[in-house]
Amino acid sequence: MENLVVFGVIKSLHDLFTALWIGGILTTAISLMPAIRKSGVKPMPAALGALNERYQRRLRIVALVSIIGLWITGILLGRQAAGFTGMFQFTTPYGILISVKHLLIFVMVIVAVVRGFVLGGQFDTFSPSKKKLSAGLLMLNSVLGVTVIFLSGISAAIG
Repeated sequence: MENLVVFGVIKSLHDLFTALWIGGILTTAISLMPAIRKSGVKPMPAALGALNERYQRRLRIVALVSIIGLWITGILLGRQAAGFTGMFQFTTPYGILISVKHLLIFVMVIVAVVRGFVLGGQFDTFSPSKKKLSAGLLMLNSVLGVTVIFLSGISAAIG
């Protein structure tokens, strides 16, 4: 019974970190950025730009903590999964799903680094092309995040 409680806590933390990271991406893509874009005020007021910048800064911290938490809890969960034979093992259906999921997560991290650190955090000062690139990267991460959630669900069902 003790192992089930420990496993349950680890799985719950893994799910919480997933919800925080991917939920933050989806909230930004579905709610925050469209609300800012459709505010109708040109140019963007300094207060709105500052709010967006603070939100993105906090979300980066949440994302980083979540990614580290996902890495740790994922390793612990992998030890419990009967179908898990190692990283990037494409020999079983479970291994294929988990490997594709991890590849997508790796791409998501790269996209987040490019969007957050290479492009910078002051969205209101971006040129129109830089805004479009940032929004496209956000949408890409949103789609990848939803795909990761589905792959997680399917792998949990068969693993």
